Amino acid sequence: MEIRPGTTADADPIAALHTASWQTAYAGIMPGAYLDGPLPDEHLALWRARLSRPPGGDTCLLVAGDGDGLAGFAYLCLRPDGRVLLDNLHVRPALKRSGIGSLLVRRACGWVAADHPGRVLFLEVLRDNAPARAFYERMGGVPSKEFVEKAAGGVELDVVEYTWDPSVLAAVRGA
Repeated sequence: MEIRPGTTADADPIAALHTASWQTAYAGIMPGAYLDGPLPDEHLALWRARLSRPPGGDTCLLVAGDGDGLAGFAYLCLRPDGRVLLDNLHVRPALKRSGIGSLLVRRACGWVAADHPGRVLFLEVLRDNAPARAFYERMGGVPSKEFVEKAAGGVELDVVEYTWDPSVLAAVRGA
């Protein structure tokens, strides 16, 4: 499995994987009309916009590839509060539980530790996404906050924030 920095050429495959991941993970949690309706176009616009900007020290896109193309990706960004958000972590649905997600999390922790030492890493996940929450806990994430977020179509979703403090990042990175 190769992990490399993302490029503008990755926008469309990442958008497609991001959408497939949401359609799989959030079926029954988010409205099907949204997942099968405007979501693909929203993700395509998001990734084309993100990857049209020159890369900088405040973002990181890690792309996992195998012989069949894009296997997964992680996108991180420095937030105004000084923490680093793991905004996206997705693995091709057929490859879940293959170790790709763990590899991407370790690389993400390495990026934070190397490029933003002393910063907290965090992510937000839907409370009802039990498999993802169990994975983050296995990877050393600690639930730190719960809140309600208004999603597409005015749907309210329960969200859990997970954090990795700087001392944990080094341990996860080296695991």
